Amino acid sequence: MSDLSNISHLKSLKNRYFLPKYLREMRKLRIGGLSGGNNIKVITDGDECFSLILSSIKKAKKSINLETYIFNSDNVGWLIAKELVKASARGVEINLIYDSIGSVQTNSKLFDFMKSSGIDIIEFHPIFNIRKIFKINLRDHRKLMVIDGKTAFIGGMNIGNEYAGKKYQGNEWRDTHIKIEGPAVKDIQYFFMENYIRSGGIISDFASYFPELSKQDGKLVMILSSKTRRNIKPIKESYLSAIRNAKEFIYITNAYFVPDSKIYRALINSAMKGVDVCLILPKKTDIPIVRYAGMYLYKRFLKHGVKIYEYDYSVLHAKTAVIDGIWSTIGSANLDRRSVNYNLEINAVILDQDFGNNMKEIFNKDIFKSKQLTLEHYERRSVIHFVLQWLSYRFRKFL
Repeated sequence: MSDLSNISHLKSLKNRYFLPKYLREMRKLRIGGLSGGNNIKVITDGDECFSLILSSIKKAKKSINLETYIFNSDNVGWLIAKELVKASARGVEINLIYDSIGSVQTNSKLFDFMKSSGIDIIEFHPIFNIRKIFKINLRDHRKLMVIDGKTAFIGGMNIGNEYAGKKYQGNEWRDTHIKIEGPAVKDIQYFFMENYIRSGGIISDFASYFPELSKQDGKLVMILSSKTRRNIKPIKESYLSAIRNAKEFIYITNAYFVPDSKIYRALINSAMKGVDVCLILPKKTDIPIVRYAGMYLYKRFLKHGVKIYEYDYSVLHAKTAVIDGIWSTIGSANLDRRSVNYNLEINAVILDQDFGNNMKEIFNKDIFKSKQLTLEHYERRSVIHFVLQWLSYRFRKFL
């Protein structure tokens, strides 16, 4: 708990007991390592994100570890692949994990091109491998990159044109990524290494991937994965603790929102206690059946005072939340059964009021590009939409 001393404004918070309660609950479950002194940049623009990633690859001196659900063989995919090959040619050790299902449409020439330059590539749970057939539901949904063990990127953006803007000839999906420098990078590197070695990767000099990282005048960060070997679900438990301890507001932006009963009840209970619970969910989506499944719950949320906004500017793919201005999370995890029960995910929890205020501003900007859904409007939906929602929700365990 000594890291709490890094929050000089703790006593000025309206919900001043949030952090002690939250950290006590996380410690009780033995979840997460808390590190102070992290510099964090929020990125909501795809062009900016890929420019920062390309710049970091160009500056890499020793190693690059990349883990992604989708690595498309499109303009953005080839740009990053070519830069990785250049880095490999100047002696940078590069390890890549991509998901077999997520990247099923990727042209194999992209991976062959990188392999030929000495980049070590692992296909996570190949769909045509008979030995992995019973693990087909376990997917690697993470999106992370660690450069020289000192700089990391995590968030919701895969490698592809969908997330890019005009600069990279993309589709401008709305997503959120973060760039991290500081001690938390070590935890991100550890999660990559754990999956890389378990998937058959070989590391000759393990220590070289973990350089000394000095604390900066920055944020308290906790890096969480979706599951532990003790079958505890850190990302879900972190959400639940934060929601239950909220006193002022809960602002959630989520691309695939089909919450389980615990999160669903926690949100409704908070709204009934007077907490301002607002959800920004997609109007446009790449997976309509998941949206229909989530919509089946809208009536119950709206009846209990939860506000729902549908983002209509572009496809919404972000997975973020800010609670009481002190707890924020950004990562790859959706609030659905697949992220909670099956996928490998990674999220950062940032415990900082200034950062939380920034996340609140981003949320409010997204509301201007969204339309609030009222109970009256929802109940006017057609019979066809009702049937689609009902059927989709019944099959939610398979989505």
